[in-house]
Amino acid sequence: MDKKVIVTGCSGFIGFHLTSALLDKGYEVIGIDSLNDAYDVNLKKFRLSKLEENKDLNFLNLNLSNLDSYEELSKLSDGTSAVYHMAARAGVRQSFINPENYVDDNTVATTNIAKFTKSNNIEKLVLASTSSVYGDSGELLMSENKDEKIQPPSVYASTKLSGEILTKIMMEDTSTNLLIPRFFTVYGPYGRPDMSILRFIHWIIEEKEVLVLGDGEQMRSFTYIDDVVEALLLMMDYKESNTFNIGSNTTVSLNDVIKTIEKYSGKKAKIKNEERAYKDPDVVRPNLENISNELNWKPSTNIETGIEKTVSWYSENKEFLNDIVYI
Repeated sequence: MDKKVIVTGCSGFIGFHLTSALLDKGYEVIGIDSLNDAYDVNLKKFRLSKLEENKDLNFLNLNLSNLDSYEELSKLSDGTSAVYHMAARAGVRQSFINPENYVDDNTVATTNIAKFTKSNNIEKLVLASTSSVYGDSGELLMSENKDEKIQPPSVYASTKLSGEILTKIMMEDTSTNLLIPRFFTVYGPYGRPDMSILRFIHWIIEEKEVLVLGDGEQMRSFTYIDDVVEALLLMMDYKESNTFNIGSNTTVSLNDVIKTIEKYSGKKAKIKNEERAYKDPDVVRPNLENISNELNWKPSTNIETGIEKTVSWYSENKEFLNDIVYI
């Protein structure tokens, strides 16, 4: 097989779906994950078990912040055409509690991946980033070409932006195409248990108390996972360096999300409002002009359809998912 791709964070939410799509398209994938405990590792192992059903996955359990990890990777990487660096430690609140973990996993590991890509003359590096770098956009559409105005509001966002900046510097004067997708609140089947939609689905279906931090009127550009993967696959054939927002062109509140989950689960939410999370923005809205013009991409899954599919997936896997720790 002449199509080989490295996907870091292959047992993470986005990395899992991307790896699945690449395997379905006939790629040989070197999947890397440390299976850390940033959230319930059983969900990561569950995703990995699905991937390992395909013989074209070569899985490596590696910590990418450790340079010794790259010796094993180098032995397998001949013929690699692209690196999708999806691995990261996510979560705004936890980043203030354990900032050192975020520096290691988001900044140091990203710098190491950039060095590896450069040393091996790999033609494409897709570096996953986040809309969190923008902070609170208010009524404005956040654009990728306004980086000089970005003031990341959290340790998490700062470590991701630092990874972006360092990688851009390291890739100067190389032939590698550096693509940086900034994701806006991705959700869907196999999602993270520390993010609002999967937690809300779990709490509502299991008839538990639904914890809402604040009044629930925070607006988000919730983006369905299939749309995200479509954008990432389009980057495979893109021959320039660029930064792209990947998000929904419609924002909805947490309260509206809860109402939609109620509709498709047939259950009533028992809502408990608590203090708003520290540094939680009111609204984040993406400008999608760049990705539309360059990749001819736009989101196609509305929030109703996406939540309906996610509720259905949860119900089908309820026995396993009921034992996952939702943080």
